[in-house]
Amino acid sequence: MSAFALRNISKSYGSSHVLDDVTIEAEEGEFIALVGPSGCGKTTLLRIAAGLDHGDSGSVSMGDRDITAEHPADRNVAMVFQSYALYPHLTTAQNIAVPLAMRTMSKLERMPLIGRFVAGRAAHQAAIRQQVVTTAASLKIDHLLDRKPGQMSGGQRQRVALARALVRQPGVFLMDEPLSNLDANLRVHTRAEIVDLHRRAGVPTLYVTHDQAEALSMADRVAVMMGGRLLQFDEPARIYDDPRHIEVAQFVGSPRINVLDALTSENGTVVFGGKVLAEGITGPVGTPVQIAVRPERIKLRDATGHGIPAIVLRLEFLGSEVLVFTRLVGTDNGITVKAAPADVTHIASGARVCLEIDAGACLVFGSDGLRVLLRAPLKMAVHA
Repeated sequence: MSAFALRNISKSYGSSHVLDDVTIEAEEGEFIALVGPSGCGKTTLLRIAAGLDHGDSGSVSMGDRDITAEHPADRNVAMVFQSYALYPHLTTAQNIAVPLAMRTMSKLERMPLIGRFVAGRAAHQAAIRQQVVTTAASLKIDHLLDRKPGQMSGGQRQRVALARALVRQPGVFLMDEPLSNLDANLRVHTRAEIVDLHRRAGVPTLYVTHDQAEALSMADRVAVMMGGRLLQFDEPARIYDDPRHIEVAQFVGSPRINVLDALTSENGTVVFGGKVLAEGITGPVGTPVQIAVRPERIKLRDATGHGIPAIVLRLEFLGSEVLVFTRLVGTDNGITVKAAPADVTHIASGARVCLEIDAGACLVFGSDGLRVLLRAPLKMAVHA
């Protein structure tokens, strides 16, 4: 049984379908990233998980407990928002203490004047202070306990939001693009902190992001969503190397995967630029397909070599790698190649080259966008 599950969730606002029969099940201690472009339904799904919104159909469960109709406060989930959602008039210590006070202290105990006369209030406050200090120390923000949000940097405020979620020891963490307001360097550092926090907590985490690098580097499994649909839910390596849909292949990976429109030939082969890039495809001759290949699976050769002729449009130096943007000779097809700097020292804009495509790395998709599974995938480039 899954530790946390969203099953067959659908949601519409009028005629706009936001979620279409989405199912995501998380195991105990599993980190799941929900990734996709803006407007694909990621945040709506997270809000349904938290109880802040409700689906038109489907269920939410924690273990063997159905929590679909439960109030957010009763679900034992902790949510970290994109905007941090800290109380600006409270200190770090007070912000972290809020969920503990709501859970362990009565309404009378929480009242500023009357509360001091309620028996047991002092003991509750002492226990809360100890939990706050321990949690803050684990995230290295114990020196910020007396500061208010306006006196802290974005990274510090994000740690406070994480501490407030951690301190309540929830059954599941829900995180809605928590790093989107941080600069690039701080994002990389905070990624590691969040993964470490998740591992120490040992509970399922659903992490919403539009950043594929975050999803692939942090998650145990990645759910790729497009237009309210769950296109693929799999391990990061399989999402990248073995996408089930052309939209998944195009969304995941930087630079974007190269896609070539082609037609099947005799014996189920696909020939492009005089080279056989795929074989073993069922269906009649002339069936439209799309061939997709990652930029790192293409080799640059000089114009006299074996390959598909192309013209270099420009080069982008990125330090450890160079992106070479080309156009196939006689066509409007653009092809991006990822190469090592040492391999392109002799290449300049306007140069003629040959592209040697690794046929064994070519992915074939049908006109419906779904992956075509080949009977006998090529192991190496085959020349026509």
